[in-house]
Amino acid sequence: MVTQSFLRAYDIRGVIGDELRLEDFLDFGRAVGTVAQGIVIVGRDARIHGEICERAFVSGVLEMGTDVSALGITPIGMLSYAVEALNGDIGVMVGASHNPPEYNGLKFLGRRGKYSKELDARIRKVFLEKNFKNVDWQNIGRLKRVDIRDEYVDFVASKASPERSVSLAVDCKNGAVGVVLREILDRLGCNYIIINEEPNGLFPAGVPEPKPENLKDLMRIVREKGFDLGLAFDGDGDRVVLIDDRGRFVEPEKLAILFMHYLGKRGDKVVASIDSSHILDEEAKKLGIEIVRTRVGHAYVVRAVWELGAIMGLERSGHMTIPSLREFDDGILLAAKIIEVKSKISEKLSAFLDKIPKLYARSLVVKCPDDVKFDVIRKVREELEKKGLNVVTIDGVKVIYDEGWFLIRASNTQPLIRIMVEARTEGGLKELLEYAKCILRKFYKWD
Repeated sequence: MVTQSFLRAYDIRGVIGDELRLEDFLDFGRAVGTVAQGIVIVGRDARIHGEICERAFVSGVLEMGTDVSALGITPIGMLSYAVEALNGDIGVMVGASHNPPEYNGLKFLGRRGKYSKELDARIRKVFLEKNFKNVDWQNIGRLKRVDIRDEYVDFVASKASPERSVSLAVDCKNGAVGVVLREILDRLGCNYIIINEEPNGLFPAGVPEPKPENLKDLMRIVREKGFDLGLAFDGDGDRVVLIDDRGRFVEPEKLAILFMHYLGKRGDKVVASIDSSHILDEEAKKLGIEIVRTRVGHAYVVRAVWELGAIMGLERSGHMTIPSLREFDDGILLAAKIIEVKSKISEKLSAFLDKIPKLYARSLVVKCPDDVKFDVIRKVREELEKKGLNVVTIDGVKVIYDEGWFLIRASNTQPLIRIMVEARTEGGLKELLEYAKCILRKFYKWD
């Protein structure tokens, strides 16, 4: 049975043929064509059903009399750049980022290629009400295929100035980044190798989620070949993660600390999602930088960065934006800046990172139906608030102690509840995790 569970918090995402059908892409196209005041720029990731989903969507836009420029397979950062460079009114990414290959979806970008909750809400309203324009057949829109790779490569190269050649290994995870990354690394003068470079919607190298357990080959290559660093991207390229010279996964918060040291100054602000490590706060305090917390979700982080004039915004998942590069979480731009920063550091990355104090962290994923998960979180919040604890409800329920903290929140993209815990000691970590699990089990039982 088809449901509207694909209406996620900040994008459209669902299993093709089950939650999300081609008719939905057609109607979303009609909704975008109804709302648009100018040209619509469309890109897609590497999924095998991406082309038919894109065609259905584009047909809906054209039916409403709105012109479309299609980029083909493209990282979302290049799509965002294209919206601004081509003076587009709306940008649309057909894809599902890090989700498994059976998923697809849509992300909407406003003018200048920025996320806009207001635009997203207008499109959803028209889609749900089916209040589409009536357009005579003679006035349907026109489709144009556009290749903007060369301009985008020039733009990325203009935002990074390495002082020496940096050696690195890169895992594209068979996602969209592979269509343009090689040219960028050449322009930056890098010595590199790329694995899983070719876009492939079956994701033969595994789900395009750059988590440590999915990057074993990359870690081994960096360590064995003696590279300065490693980089890995998710399916649509809005995230990049760092591997240090010892082949170790570098948490996004530690990457942010690296950037704070080399790009920040006293009095600056950095936006971080509520689930990010508190090591950020401790290290930022030493530098005179303020950490401001926000909801999980790149749209929320990017908006807060813009509103506060922050120098950077990040999520624990690896989304990061540096507005001096561009007000967008473009993993390729961030990769270029990582390469520049490394070129200016005389010591190895591992030496710098080992100076950052260690906190212990664990996460647990609990499968929970979409129509249940938010009600469960509400009950957990009410229970914890009654206990008079230090509870933060920006997104889910976060309880903060001197020893550490735990967060219980519903995923915005999948039928899951996540528990995240951080503590100063392993014993404290275990104690907080067990307490968080106990509270959640009171309102939702799982295997």
